[in-house]
Amino acid sequence: MKKIRSYSSIWSVEKVIYAINDLRLPFPITFSQMAWFVACEFAVLALGGLPPLSMIDGALLKYFGVPAGITWFMSRKTWDGKKPFRFVRSYTAYLLRPKQTFAGKPVKLKRVHIRPEITTVRSEVIHAVSD
Repeated sequence: MKKIRSYSSIWSVEKVIYAINDLRLPFPITFSQMAWFVACEFAVLALGGLPPLSMIDGALLKYFGVPAGITWFMSRKTWDGKKPFRFVRSYTAYLLRPKQTFAGKPVKLKRVHIRPEITTVRSEVIHAVSD
C-alpha cells in the first residue's frame, strides 16, 4: 500500500484575533474560542435560573467565569488526541453504528430456522464390576 502525502493541513491554520477594532486584547484568542464563549454565554443566560447556575451568586463568576472556564476546557483539553466536542461526536457515532461489519458495511444476519423436531437417543446404564 502506498502512502499519499497530503499537505492540506498546512493551509488549515486557525485564525487568531489579537485586537477588536482599536481595543487590544490581553491575550490572543481564536475564532473557535470566541464561538465557544458566545455559545456558553447564551447557554448561561438561558439556563441561569436552573440549578447549579442558580446557586452562583456572583454575576462576574456566573456570566464571565463559567463561560471562560468552559471555553478554556473545550479548547485545551484533548481525549485520544481529539478536542472534547469531536471526541463526544465520534464516541456517539461509535455507539450508534452497527458493531458487526464486513468491509465497512453492516452485516445483516439471516434468520436462523430452528427445526422443531428433536432426535432423542435412548441410553442404558450398565453397572459392571471391574477386575
